[in-house]
Amino acid sequence: MTPMLTDMSADRLDALIKHPFHRENGERLIGFIKDLRECHSAEDFVTFQRQLLQATLAVNLARAERSRVIKRLRKRQLLPADAPDLVVGDPHDLDDWRLEADALERVARQLRSVGDAMAWRAFRYDRRYIFALRRNESPGPMTLNKKGTLHEIQFVEKQWNENGRFALLHDITDCLRIGDVTVFHDRQKGEQDVYLYELKTNPRRRESVQLTRTRLAAEALHIGGPLPGPDKAVLIDTGVPYTTHLSALSDAFAQAHQNGLKTMRVPGQRGLLAFDIVAAGNKWGEHERGRQFHAAYAALLRRMRLTGQKICFGSGDSAARNTMAPPWGIYPLQPAQCAGLIADVLVFTVTLSSDNFIEELGKQGLDAQWVLPSGAEMGPAQPVVTIQGHGRQVTMARAGLEQLLLELTDLQSWARGMDRLLQEGAAGWQPWPYFTEEHKVWV
Repeated sequence: MTPMLTDMSADRLDALIKHPFHRENGERLIGFIKDLRECHSAEDFVTFQRQLLQATLAVNLARAERSRVIKRLRKRQLLPADAPDLVVGDPHDLDDWRLEADALERVARQLRSVGDAMAWRAFRYDRRYIFALRRNESPGPMTLNKKGTLHEIQFVEKQWNENGRFALLHDITDCLRIGDVTVFHDRQKGEQDVYLYELKTNPRRRESVQLTRTRLAAEALHIGGPLPGPDKAVLIDTGVPYTTHLSALSDAFAQAHQNGLKTMRVPGQRGLLAFDIVAAGNKWGEHERGRQFHAAYAALLRRMRLTGQKICFGSGDSAARNTMAPPWGIYPLQPAQCAGLIADVLVFTVTLSSDNFIEELGKQGLDAQWVLPSGAEMGPAQPVVTIQGHGRQVTMARAGLEQLLLELTDLQSWARGMDRLLQEGAAGWQPWPYFTEEHKVWV
């Protein structure tokens, strides 16, 4: 498995970010995001997906070729006669091949992040579809060698050629893991029907587990049934419009582009730090920019005067790693800024404290208690906050808190949603709340 950027040495990280494959893809990401924002009709989406599919298959093929070389060199065997050209380094050096493979792994994830942005846009930014269709294991890299891939591509093309409908390939994304294809049928007055397909290359073969997941996902979306999975989860409509303070992030990045970094307060007693790695490197040099980042963050915390436990989430190295989070490609930023977030040349962190968070919820009449023990690791299922009201209690875990920070969610509107959730929630069920008018937040 490719290590996280934070686990790499400074030299390795620098070589990875500057690798030609990585730099070239950074420019390609800008073009993809611009093109996606121009997708309005079925034909637009079909054309966009074809281009993304071509890029995805090419990158995954290149990854497979380098993986084959790495396996041979590990066994101290000679390079295969049909080995690909190594772009940077010595073709007989195993570590140089590993670097190139790591660069391609990052490029592949960045393209999947674009696929996620396409999915969110196709679903009109309705988070319910992501909640329902993410609840499965990742299918792994999309390649023509994988059984069923060609069949799915042919199905997608047939939907367009015969019915004039856009069919979304799930394997080109990271967030869609149930079913193989979603078909969108545009109707009059801007309405659309959504059809979920689990395709089989052999019509006589039935895979009951996959079909059951697909059925449960459809029922969760259309009749309020349980979400797929063992945790007795159900979607809850808060009826509250979703609002954020993401305009502050846009302003912060604009200033970071000029000055290297920018810190500011965000409503809800949160501290924001935006960092432009290229601009900072040009201003201070590679080693000094790290020191400037940590100094600015420390100064921000002093100004915020945070008490209790400090909670911080950052954007770094997260493209196509979190199926619940909106992809950077739909954030209301300039295309180059979105691409910078995907490629980790732009990063940001948002920090708040447990005391301030409880205080903010109390202003909205919510009885909340911070239950994360001091020093405890915040795992995916680790309880963080309990919220009580209307004779019910809900527990908030990492995912909910991460959303509030990285999406700069307006805490007042979110608290109103939690109050509605406590009114509507059913005992014994894990509620997954969603808000209305979310499309107004994103691009």
